[in-house]
Amino acid sequence: MSKKENYILETFLRLTNRTYPYGTEDTLVESMISQGVFPDLEKDSHGNYYYKIGKSRTIFASHLDTACKEATPVTHVFDGNLIKTDGKTILGADDKAGVTILLHLIKNKIPGLYYFFIGEEVGCIGSGLAAKYDKFKGLYDRIISFDRRDTGSVITYQSSSRCCSDAFADELSKQLNKRGGMSYKKDDGGVYTDSAEFTHLIPECTNISVGYYKEHTTNESQDIKHLSKLADACLLIDWENLPTRRDPSKTEYKSYDYGCYGSYGTKSYGKSGNNWRAKESNWRSRDYGYHDDWYNGPKDDFEDDCEEDWPGSKEYASFKKTRRSGKKYFDNGSGLIDITPKSFDKKEDYYDSIIDKILDKNLSKLELEIVKDQYLDMNNVNDKTFYDYLIGNVID
Repeated sequence: MSKKENYILETFLRLTNRTYPYGTEDTLVESMISQGVFPDLEKDSHGNYYYKIGKSRTIFASHLDTACKEATPVTHVFDGNLIKTDGKTILGADDKAGVTILLHLIKNKIPGLYYFFIGEEVGCIGSGLAAKYDKFKGLYDRIISFDRRDTGSVITYQSSSRCCSDAFADELSKQLNKRGGMSYKKDDGGVYTDSAEFTHLIPECTNISVGYYKEHTTNESQDIKHLSKLADACLLIDWENLPTRRDPSKTEYKSYDYGCYGSYGTKSYGKSGNNWRAKESNWRSRDYGYHDDWYNGPKDDFEDDCEEDWPGSKEYASFKKTRRSGKKYFDNGSGLIDITPKSFDKKEDYYDSIIDKILDKNLSKLELEIVKDQYLDMNNVNDKTFYDYLIGNVID
């Protein structure tokens, strides 16, 4: 193993030696600074940490928190190129893999503004607060989050809204593949991470696969070989000259036409019959709870596989990350939606605002049927109540 690969491995293992839920990020940073893993990071007024090198129009982003309730020691298990746990905790590769990448770039003095956000797993709290202010507007052309599963995605849409241009994603993929011998390509199936909070301020906002799998579960793993290759490739990218094409003042949505995306604004759904159904289309981003693209066990075992005991039908453990306020949910920052009728009993928190950020805030009948087919069990009283709420708020 090379010296560089040793650095990536040792850094990742230190970062994941325990879990760090939201609220414990300061402990992580203090510990890592004392061990010489982190440089002396600065802290903004929202609790996020950052570090700046040189003059650059690029922001590199990752998040410090892990998707769990308690700070717990982690036992690492090695399986070839994969790092796992003993099955008693999550690993926290989401997003310590991204943190590792940022630290590698800092170590090699790559110009950029490096942001380590808090509270991503509970609704992009840190990045959401930072993005409310215009201090980033006009100063940066791109923000790259390193917080995506698998090994080949450069995300162009997050939660149905375009976040970066195809030209940007194509060129970044080309350079990553050339420099690192990997197989990246643009991917319109993103969910939502910190970079998405800046789409109204920064033209190119993307998320890159870093080689983790089965995040948020006790079967989480990290491909450390891929992480090392990616880290090396990122040192060679011409970040400052990547194309800037997207207009942040305009919003472009995906639509559903023959199982792929057309012009949402004109509701060009086509005549695809049942092909628009979620199981047969590219509509879903496959990043919520039980998803068959990465979970290979029986569906009934999914809750047992999760770190947290999430309620709800079809075990969608983390259907949407969203900021919460008591029993109400923010609708994309524009207003409060109350989705907690009494019949929900104590299970209201498992409905993570379908409307907020996964779709545009005006839910169409077609979109609702896709949501129902993908995520709701109409024999479940709570799901039925939630569906009844949604159907009362659709647009024609």
